[in-house]
Amino acid sequence: MVYTSRHSRLLHPARLLVLLLLVPLGVAAGPKSRELHLPSGEDIGFEVYGEGNRLRVLWIAPNFGLQPRHREVAAALGRRGMEVWQVDLPEARFEPTSTETLRRIPGELVADIITALSEGGRHPVLVISSVYGAIPALRGIRAWQGRHPEPGVLVGAILFSPYFYTHVPELGQAPTFIPELSATNVPVYIFQAAKNGNRWHLPAMLTDLQRHAPVYTEIMDGVTALFYEGDDAAATRAMLQRIPDRILRAVEVLQRHDTPLTALPLPATTTEPGKTSHLDSRLKPYRGSVQPEPFVLQDVEGRPFRRDNFTGRITVINFWASWCPPCVEEIPSLNRLKQKMQGKPFELISINYAEDPDHIRAFMKKVAVDFPVLVDPDGRLTARWQVVAFPSTFVIGPDGTIRYGVNAAIQWDTPEVIRQLEALLVAK
Repeated sequence: MVYTSRHSRLLHPARLLVLLLLVPLGVAAGPKSRELHLPSGEDIGFEVYGEGNRLRVLWIAPNFGLQPRHREVAAALGRRGMEVWQVDLPEARFEPTSTETLRRIPGELVADIITALSEGGRHPVLVISSVYGAIPALRGIRAWQGRHPEPGVLVGAILFSPYFYTHVPELGQAPTFIPELSATNVPVYIFQAAKNGNRWHLPAMLTDLQRHAPVYTEIMDGVTALFYEGDDAAATRAMLQRIPDRILRAVEVLQRHDTPLTALPLPATTTEPGKTSHLDSRLKPYRGSVQPEPFVLQDVEGRPFRRDNFTGRITVINFWASWCPPCVEEIPSLNRLKQKMQGKPFELISINYAEDPDHIRAFMKKVAVDFPVLVDPDGRLTARWQVVAFPSTFVIGPDGTIRYGVNAAIQWDTPEVIRQLEALLVAK
């Protein structure tokens, strides 16, 4: 399904320009290695597909770098009339490919690349990125707008499941978004994976983005992470086959809008400059809403499981997914925690984020899980618990309130953790 913002508008047919009708199809898809020498003095290397086509695509790799699926889609776009320039900006700058590095990429660097690819207005440019690569994408577009650019150059941005968090917040706290989000005024098309961890933060993100930008959002049903090799779901494989044509259609939609050449001022923000992600290394006091959200879910075998009263025992609730390596790494220590708390008023429950029960059962044949695994089929419950990072774990005391939390993987059977849990039993 496709949603449009209130800013979307149809262009008169006489003015509608579909760029892909103006470029030759069937051009060799590449890739070829190319390097741009930028005004900053930096030399940035690219993989180029479809060399010789008129419409140029700047495709910025996400925080996990360029993957085979990125290259497959770029090659397909090259065969369909686009010249795709793919780049892993951290790697090109000899920096670690990570979320924090992408947050630090200066917008001026991306603006330099857009300017270079346009060659003085001879080539229209489309920007594509995904996940945390969306941050330098929007920052770069805004920086480019501040340079008195040529009209008709920037087509807009296509973003896959974008993350605009300034940092990973403490457990139970809502995320904050980069200020550039609400200062964006160029047309944007979002392909959102329905099972991605950011799915239910999308409405808040769109509230900021739609202030000034025409925005289109297409939900990819059944998809967790389109370009992640570990997402082998049938829906994902089918979408990968369709996505080159979906991108062409999105370009046609974006072309219905004139791209503003003037950047909007950034809004005031209360986010601390340089705020880093708040991933925990130990169990710590919880500072969110202390009343746990009741739930009725099914376990991996389809049996109903209800919790609406959390009093009289310690309850540990672990939100996780099998595609999350830290989640998998901490499972053995959770198993050992359950063993060490045996005979005490203690319950350990895990809630899997939006994975298919068949897939979870296959995973559990390889990795022993000695506690109930419930399924949050669409991730709505996870969102209500304000989970942003995986794994995230809540510790509910015998009084029925959330007392501790951790939004990262830890060792759950250490003497320190056991003392913290047993102290809750004494305090009851």
